[in-house]
Amino acid sequence: MLHTFTFPQEMIDSIQERIEVLERCLNNANPQDEAIAEMIELANSRQVSLSQLTEEFKQFREKFLRSMKLCKIFIEKGTQGQVVPLAFVRYNFLQKEIVEEYWDFFIRVFKIETIKKQTIQRIDLYQLTKNEDKFGSDKNVEKYVLYILLETQKHLLQTLIKASLRVNALTEEEINTFNLGDITPQVSETMLISLASTEKWDYVYKKLA
Repeated sequence: MLHTFTFPQEMIDSIQERIEVLERCLNNANPQDEAIAEMIELANSRQVSLSQLTEEFKQFREKFLRSMKLCKIFIEKGTQGQVVPLAFVRYNFLQKEIVEEYWDFFIRVFKIETIKKQTIQRIDLYQLTKNEDKFGSDKNVEKYVLYILLETQKHLLQTLIKASLRVNALTEEEINTFNLGDITPQVSETMLISLASTEKWDYVYKKLA
């Protein structure tokens, strides 16, 4: 079940490039520059200063890079036959926050085609996790861990699907073809973090089952 679902280096480079654009704006760069003009327009439309916009973008970048570190931990441990549910939970909710709280930057950095690709990859991962939970074919992942992974993914998956529909990266018909069923989260972020942090798995899972 475990496989690489991180972002390519060029995506991270794109974020750094955008930061540099904003910094040039603050240094009285040429407003005729198309990239700079776009950032100025965004600042004006939101009625915030370029300084505020730059600070917000830095927060976006920091959260994105932090999520990538958590993803790396999850993947590296997975290749060693270990699953770190807490890293997975925190990673997914950071990604969810990036999409929902930093939409203006998210759409400019990720672009429509990338959003479509990531949404489909997440759908594939969710369905794979659901099958593992149903059939128990991955002997390295305990039932309670699969439960945490599955419920965690519902949160991010809903957010990505909404984002894909919002920018027309995917249509309702295309989403329906995946037969996802009900992906309404049944467990809150706080509870998932708590479950991922506990070692009393047998007791916890029996309570949930």
